[in-house]
Amino acid sequence: MGYVRLPCRCWFLAGGANDPLNKSGLAMVLSELTLRGAGSRDSRSLTDYLDMLGLQRGSTAAILNTRFNASAPAEQVLRAWPVYADIVRHAHLPEDGFEPARDLAIQNLAGLDDDPRQKLMVHLRECFWPWPLGRNTLGVRSELESLTLEDVRDAYRNRYSPDGTILSVAGHIDPDQIKDLTEQFFGDWTAPKPVDIPGPDLRRNIHFVEQKSEQTHIGIAYPTITETHPDYYAARLAIEALAGGMSGRLFTEIREKKGLVYAVSASYSSLPGHAGVFGYAGTSNDRAQQTLDQFIVELKRFSEGITADELSRAKIGLKASIIMSGESTTGRSAALAHDYILLGRLRTMEEIIRSVDSVTLEQVNSFLSTYPPANFTIVMVGPRPLKVAE
Repeated sequence: MGYVRLPCRCWFLAGGANDPLNKSGLAMVLSELTLRGAGSRDSRSLTDYLDMLGLQRGSTAAILNTRFNASAPAEQVLRAWPVYADIVRHAHLPEDGFEPARDLAIQNLAGLDDDPRQKLMVHLRECFWPWPLGRNTLGVRSELESLTLEDVRDAYRNRYSPDGTILSVAGHIDPDQIKDLTEQFFGDWTAPKPVDIPGPDLRRNIHFVEQKSEQTHIGIAYPTITETHPDYYAARLAIEALAGGMSGRLFTEIREKKGLVYAVSASYSSLPGHAGVFGYAGTSNDRAQQTLDQFIVELKRFSEGITADELSRAKIGLKASIIMSGESTTGRSAALAHDYILLGRLRTMEEIIRSVDSVTLEQVNSFLSTYPPANFTIVMVGPRPLKVAE
């Protein structure tokens, strides 16, 4: 029996980017409260029914959208289709569930202090992405505490909308059956269109967050080309050569040869109209300044190009990660939704692999010389700030 994943994604309407000013974290509270009763089922009976179907499920508010997902044998997911229609269209949002949902969001936010790396990345995104794409989806404590049940209900009425919603499915299942069910349970869904949320520009080049610790966490981000750019696959292979596991330059030069860090990485991240490379290094306080300096040296040196051996390893590593993620229906359904949001079309696995294989060394090095790592956004979390060379 095939397995499928059903994520319902409300793009912009119900993501953290669309939280009203002074109400950040609202989308996260709402995503939790919607599961506390919907349609003809109260909170307990809704949970019991989904458990009875054997669904592995979850919900979260990301920056652009709120995502509901469920994985199970295909026939069980199909039985859950009308339930998820109730969740996104007829949620109860009960009064007795509001405070527990809000308290859970506050606890998740407080947990950042126990996870300095995640705390660093929250601040790095906030400093790098333009408003409102860098907002912390976990919210701000004072704003979470001031939320009311009516705030949440207003958000549900105004932001859970068919406009921009994507139903993404992967697995052994008849597409016509999915289409019929979607028309039956979502076909008459109407709601307001999304609205823009004006706000401050929080971007800055250098940001220090004081935290008493024996370790310093360093984040570096810089802009790069988006997924719609013709050189996208050259960019991805360049980043793979930079940070693809233990053969990547950051690992070999900063960790293996110099022993400066216990962890170092970099990855590509994209949002509609924007893209960046996000780097991370975790080190001891006494080696933090040298780590930052060497990280920047390696990024700047990267513009000189890579070798044929580095490209060969990068292709193997990137294709391996693509194939492994494609073998998971959960990962595949997420990739399909991602493609539709950013590209407006779906890519097959074969197309992606062919595109990776077709990239030449000249293309990668031309990309690196044309779009060198520059205009760095740097965030530090630790006991003292570091100096950033001009």
